[in-house]
Amino acid sequence: MMLLPVLPPLPPHAIDLIQSAESAGGAVLVFDREDRIIGANQEQRRIMPCNAYSPDDTYGSLFWSLHRAGLTGNKGAKADPAAWLANTIAARHSSPNLDFVNSYPWGRMLVSHLRLEDGTSIQARLDMKASGIDRYFGDYDAGLGVMLAVRVQREMRGLQSALDNLGLAVALVDSAGTPIHQNVSFGELLEAADGLTLASDGSVMALDGCDDLVLRQTLEHVATGAVPSCHVPLRRPGGSPLIMAVSAGTLPGTAVLAVARDGEDDREIAAVLMRAFDLSPVEAEVLAALGAGLSVKEIAQRRGVTEGTTYLQVKAVKVALERFEFAATDLATLASLVTRIAAITRAPRPRARNNRRLS
Repeated sequence: MMLLPVLPPLPPHAIDLIQSAESAGGAVLVFDREDRIIGANQEQRRIMPCNAYSPDDTYGSLFWSLHRAGLTGNKGAKADPAAWLANTIAARHSSPNLDFVNSYPWGRMLVSHLRLEDGTSIQARLDMKASGIDRYFGDYDAGLGVMLAVRVQREMRGLQSALDNLGLAVALVDSAGTPIHQNVSFGELLEAADGLTLASDGSVMALDGCDDLVLRQTLEHVATGAVPSCHVPLRRPGGSPLIMAVSAGTLPGTAVLAVARDGEDDREIAAVLMRAFDLSPVEAEVLAALGAGLSVKEIAQRRGVTEGTTYLQVKAVKVALERFEFAATDLATLASLVTRIAAITRAPRPRARNNRRLS
C-alpha cells in the first residue's frame, strides 16, 4: 500500500480487512478523522486514476473527481451529487461498519467500510467478477462484506485439491442445472458423455431422455427447497447405470450433484456390504446391484435366476439390515443406503490432472 504520509497504528481487525482485500486483488483506501486520504493501494489508484491522492485530498474531493470523470455508477450520485455526498458522509461517520454492493462503469464491486474509534476509516472494494466472488455469491446485493467473501473464497479454493482427488464426481449447479463449480472427476464424466453430458444451453443433462426428465424435476424441487435430497439413476450405453445424489446447496437456488460410479466396482462394494451387515455373498451381490441402479428384473437376468428368487433375496437383505437398525422398506431406500456407503468407503483414485482448477 502506498501511504500518505504514514498510517497510524491500526487494530487487528482493521489490518485483517486491508490484508483480506489486498489478497483478493481489491482496492483499499484509508481516511483520517477529518476524511483526508492517508492511504491508497495500487489497485485503488488503478480503478480510480482521476485523483492525485495527495495529502490534501479527502473523501469529498475524491467523489467530485470521480463525478467529473463519469466514474460514479450510483444513480443517486448522478441525479443529485451534492445531496448524495452529504448523506454518504453522514452515514460513514455514524456507522462503524457498512457492507454493500455498488455499481461502477467497469462493474459491480463489493464494498466494506470500517470506522475506528479514533475516527480513522477504511474502505475496501472487490470487483465481484474480476475477483471471482460472483461465482460463489452471484448477484448478491447487501450484507456480505469483503472479509466474509474472501474467507469463503479461500475455503472453496482450499477444497479444490481434495475434490479433484476424489473418485466421486461432484458439482455445484444452479436450479437449471448449469455448473457453477465441478471437480475433475465430474468434468471427465461430462467429457466422456458417461451417463451425463452438457446440453446446448450449458446445463447438465442425462443421456437417457427419461432420466433427464427426472433429473430436471429433481433439480427444481431440491434447489427450491421443496425436498432436501433425491437420488437419480443415470442409464448409460454398455454399462451399469450410475447413481446420482442430488442435495440442496448452501446458497439458495443451488444443488450439489454427486455421482457414485458404483457400476464400476460392484464386487468391492458387495464385499463391504457383506462385512458391514453380515450378509451372505448372494445377498451382498443383490444389494450392491440395487445400489448400482439395476432393477430386480435386471438383477435376476444378470444372475440367471427368476425375479421371484431375487425378491426373496431382497426380503432377506431387509431383514438383515433391521438387525443393524436400518429400516429399508423399499428398493429406493436400499439403493440410497448403498450409494452413501459406496461414497464413503471407496478409496480415492489418484487423479492424473491434480492441478486443474475448479471451473
